[in-house]
Amino acid sequence: MKLQTKEEIAATPEGQFWTGERSLNPFNEFGKFARADGYWAGWVHAVDADTGVWKWRLKTNYPIVGGVTPTAGGLVFFGDAGGNFYAVDAANGQKLWGQKIGGMIGGGVITYSVNGVQKVAVTTGMISPAWPVQITTARVAILGVEGASAGR
Repeated sequence: MKLQTKEEIAATPEGQFWTGERSLNPFNEFGKFARADGYWAGWVHAVDADTGVWKWRLKTNYPIVGGVTPTAGGLVFFGDAGGNFYAVDAANGQKLWGQKIGGMIGGGVITYSVNGVQKVAVTTGMISPAWPVQITTARVAILGVEGASAGR
């Protein structure tokens, strides 16, 4: 890896992908990723907002680079770089549900209600030279339990 000079930086056309360094292979721009150094671990931490004390923490096998969405119903939703999506109990971090739903989850998570049925929408399939993940088509996954009443 070699840092670019001020002249090289200034010569970069506007609107082009740029990281401030130059590699012969653009897929090497962010270094080599290795599970052995803990790079691929992901963590979600819940902290008591009043005291600053950790309530719980949960480790995943892949980094978490997307949004984490807590709900008023006591659930926390998030996904990881491996394409796994999770629902955990907000009180104690216990995993209630988890499944691979597509490619890397790198966006936000929203919840909403349709005809009294709670739904969760999340984007999957994020790709980037910064993350060596499965190449797949991006999509929005919508999850919910048919026939369930609104609420938790």
